[in-house]
Amino acid sequence: MQLYLRYTASVFVLVLIHFTLFAQSFSTYRGSDPSSNPAKTVKKGSLAGTWEAGAMLGPDFYYGDLNTKKFLPNRSISAAGGVFVMRQFTNVIGLKGQLLFGGLHGSKDGQEGSQSVNWTFRGTFLDFTVNSVFNLSNLVSPYHDGRKIFAYGTVGIGVNAWNTRLTKGVNGELTNPLQNNGFQAGFVLPFGVGLQYAITSKINAGIEYTVRTIFSDHVDQTVGGYKCDVINLLAFTASYRLGAPKKKLNVQEYGYSSPVTYLPATLVPVPVPQPEAVHTSPGIPSSSDVYEYVVQICAFSQHNYTVAWVKKHYRVDMPVIKESENGLNRYIIGHYYKDLNVAKELCDRLRKKGIHDAWVIAYQNGVRHHVVLY
Repeated sequence: MQLYLRYTASVFVLVLIHFTLFAQSFSTYRGSDPSSNPAKTVKKGSLAGTWEAGAMLGPDFYYGDLNTKKFLPNRSISAAGGVFVMRQFTNVIGLKGQLLFGGLHGSKDGQEGSQSVNWTFRGTFLDFTVNSVFNLSNLVSPYHDGRKIFAYGTVGIGVNAWNTRLTKGVNGELTNPLQNNGFQAGFVLPFGVGLQYAITSKINAGIEYTVRTIFSDHVDQTVGGYKCDVINLLAFTASYRLGAPKKKLNVQEYGYSSPVTYLPATLVPVPVPQPEAVHTSPGIPSSSDVYEYVVQICAFSQHNYTVAWVKKHYRVDMPVIKESENGLNRYIIGHYYKDLNVAKELCDRLRKKGIHDAWVIAYQNGVRHHVVLY
């Protein structure tokens, strides 16, 4: 038993040693000088709402009264395969339904008095489980487009039905001991770990190791020291993802070399102030007759969305204005405020609604100041 647990723990540790690739970058606007940093683009995404369907195939290894001392012994190896369907609720949590069919095989030599005895059982099993799947890679580092390798853990519950037959060999002669006939069933508790590699955005391949504890001592037709028989499954998986991952391109904005001039119809053009006044955030007062404050809700460098689409997507019922510069499209609320605190209140309301990329920008005489004020 100790040897089995030691080898099982080794397999778990090897699978869990996973270096998360392509980790997401984070940045902040507050407490830094925006003019000293270049513009940065971060691609975010979400697997939430997608489905995954696949198949699995590999060897299974029985562990119980007729296999007590060896891990992966030749006399207990069979083959198993199945199908699964998984729903991804968030980037970390999913729910998987799994149907497996496989063989069972175990053998043990012993002595009865002066006679050599061999006990052997063979049979098949059918296993249906519902499993919670926890994406460990996305838990450690938030998911983003381009991530290829995922480590995950799984635990579930289900029903296992088996049909096995025990034979007893005494000095080369086979006998059929008293045993249960036909299919029997019991609850099964599977838990395990796995690695998955995204070949494309739709096609995945992986490997998974699960320990499936059956709450019965009759799988091997031998009632004895082990109250629960166990099936270990090492499966190679292939799957297809249904539904495209949600994608979002966030442009994190910093100082530009040349400010953009945007002149609302209500403003009168006047000479542009010196660059020192434009790019120095401490010089922008909270209330002024010269400055006006607006709330920007999003910006995209690879998409040219219409104002109507942005209002519908972000569920904004206020006027929205689109600005474009060198392929970068910005969308701002079409209200200009003289008091910075009023703009902050609007920004807070938008963030509470889920528009987390909202921030406050100042304009002076129609010139956009590339300093994030809030």
